[in-house]
Amino acid sequence: MSEQQERKRGSTPGNDEQTLSGKKPRAQPQVVAPGVVVKQEPEEAGAVMAVQAMDEPQIKLTFGVSLFHCQACLLPLKPPTFKCEAGHVVCCTCRGKHGQASGRAATYAACRERDAFVRDAKLPCRYEEFGCKSLVVYYQAADHHGACEWAPCSCPAPGCDFFTSPPRLVEHFVADHRWRVTKVRYGAACKLPVPAPPQGCHVLVGEGGRSVFLVSQCALGAATAVSLVCVRANGDAAAGAAQFKCKLWVEVELPSNKDKLVLNMSAVRSSDLSGGFPAADMNVFLAVPPVLLHDASGDAPDLMVCIDKACVPGGGTGQE
Repeated sequence: MSEQQERKRGSTPGNDEQTLSGKKPRAQPQVVAPGVVVKQEPEEAGAVMAVQAMDEPQIKLTFGVSLFHCQACLLPLKPPTFKCEAGHVVCCTCRGKHGQASGRAATYAACRERDAFVRDAKLPCRYEEFGCKSLVVYYQAADHHGACEWAPCSCPAPGCDFFTSPPRLVEHFVADHRWRVTKVRYGAACKLPVPAPPQGCHVLVGEGGRSVFLVSQCALGAATAVSLVCVRANGDAAAGAAQFKCKLWVEVELPSNKDKLVLNMSAVRSSDLSGGFPAADMNVFLAVPPVLLHDASGDAPDLMVCIDKACVPGGGTGQE
């Protein structure tokens, strides 16, 4: 992340301590008062733990992260957990490793009390300032952050260092760059003008408003290369495969015939746009030759775009 991006994105929560706002507790005399904070030693990093039960009020507590980390692999504890006679708590898969590391055989017992805390410990998403309101189970935080659709992306306009989540980038594109925005329905074709300077790109917003796409152009010799990218910081890595597929085509009425140029994209690339607009030689693109840039009337042709959700491992489709 560049220094410019750090300046533009605004302040972020401190690394030493994270807090969680719980629900206001109901009046019950035996319950700890709301807002009670229990802190460990100053040098220990904080982790938020919300004690949750079906009919119980919620409070916020701060614990040292060592209570939530396996003492063998040092990663967040995942249920079921086990405790040896020395009091060390480890994950199920680390029992053998921990015994070997200690140099002696160890006896482990299920640590159901710790499991209850591990399952309920939650903290705000690290991208809360960019719009994510999720409360994430602590040991699942890495998976959430790797897939979070609110992870920030860059504005690709030259000289612009704006940096925020894709949905909020749309507002910036309109207010600061006057780029055209079109809402699209998955599986349905929409008609756009072939992008050309000075506009340079067209913004497409998928159903639900959370997935954002950019249609951009660049010169490719005498032709125009038109490409489409999903604006998402971690879309491909999160799903294990691209979440969307796309079809681009141009139809042109010429005096003697009607020409059609089609590009089928089985996988739409995701990008955080930190390097600006994706270059034609780095992405799949539709190369529109000069003869197809104008129809019989001399007007620019329409670009037809159809975006749909792609199948992902497990037989489902990409999530919006």
